Amino acid sequence: MNSYTQFKLQSNPFRLTPALSSEELIWAGFPELKKRIENRILKAIKIPNSSLILNWGDYGSGKTHAARYFTNLNVLSNLKIKTDSLPLPLIINFPRSKEPVKEIYTQIIDKIDIDDIRRRLEKAKIDIASVLSQVTDNVLIQNIVSLLLNPTVSPQMMKSYLYGTASITSNFVDKNVSRKLVSDIDYIELLSALFSVITYDKKAYSCVIIWIDEFESISILNTVSISNVNNLIRSLLDYVPNNLLIFLNLTQSAMMDVSDLSDYLQEAVKSRIKDKIELGIPDLDAFKLYLKELLNNPLYRTSECSDKPYFPFEEDVIDQIFNDLGGSVSLRRYNDAFSLLLDEAMIENVCPIDLDFYTQKKNEIIID
Repeated sequence: MNSYTQFKLQSNPFRLTPALSSEELIWAGFPELKKRIENRILKAIKIPNSSLILNWGDYGSGKTHAARYFTNLNVLSNLKIKTDSLPLPLIINFPRSKEPVKEIYTQIIDKIDIDDIRRRLEKAKIDIASVLSQVTDNVLIQNIVSLLLNPTVSPQMMKSYLYGTASITSNFVDKNVSRKLVSDIDYIELLSALFSVITYDKKAYSCVIIWIDEFESISILNTVSISNVNNLIRSLLDYVPNNLLIFLNLTQSAMMDVSDLSDYLQEAVKSRIKDKIELGIPDLDAFKLYLKELLNNPLYRTSECSDKPYFPFEEDVIDQIFNDLGGSVSLRRYNDAFSLLLDEAMIENVCPIDLDFYTQKKNEIIID
């Protein structure tokens, strides 16, 4: 039987890369970590302040998964939020280009839904012109944001302008927008004004949440680019003082450690870090809880196995794999080992997966 059904599973649950589909985004185990992130998000939703959070851990510890999970609107809507407005969540991959601020800006423009923003602002009855005059004194930026939020302006034409790929049309000139955005300051001021308007009084959006993934890539930038990234983070937090939450996902490695951040984060940015959340190496109990919740999640389990929570794995197999891997590897490495073992058992039609079978396959499962 070449199928996972013999294991009472619909598919192999051990993902080696984070899920992209919202239907496949689940959280298993690690309740304390989940609660810490949830609490930070809830504070951003409820309290008018802006914060910078550092998430750190080894490669494969789950930082990207956490970002994707907590930018899922279904997840955010289930946080028992006593408000009609959800956050605007965004995931940004840290840029490796010579213009990191422009690349971050472009990624954000890629991800925003102009039509949805306009609908939410209209429903919240936000006086856009009045709010703009409060959040920026830059007339050009005021006029650009007004156009961006104007339902009579084509979203496609607006995005072409924001990308800098469209010429300045008469519609733009008539609205006193006579030049394109060309500098880091332009990009920062545009994003700051936009975020401030859409989160005004937490009516249309309660806050903007930006996850910057693979932040360790800052180490490959030159000094000028590192300074520009620092200026972007500091300026966004300063210009959007009430409703912005930024998570920096940092992978520890031989090239970068939390203690090395002083080489890449200026004091003005470091001082704004409100919390450091470690995604650490799981111990045996933490891994078993993760394994139990993963295997029995409705996404994967076709029927309950309450009497055998780790089915199709015998518990002594879990203990042995954990011991053989040394108890000091990332969650991804455990997923890799159990995925290989499950597939081997499927191919050879072995169920349950006991210690004898694992011992036979150990050299194929535990690869140094």
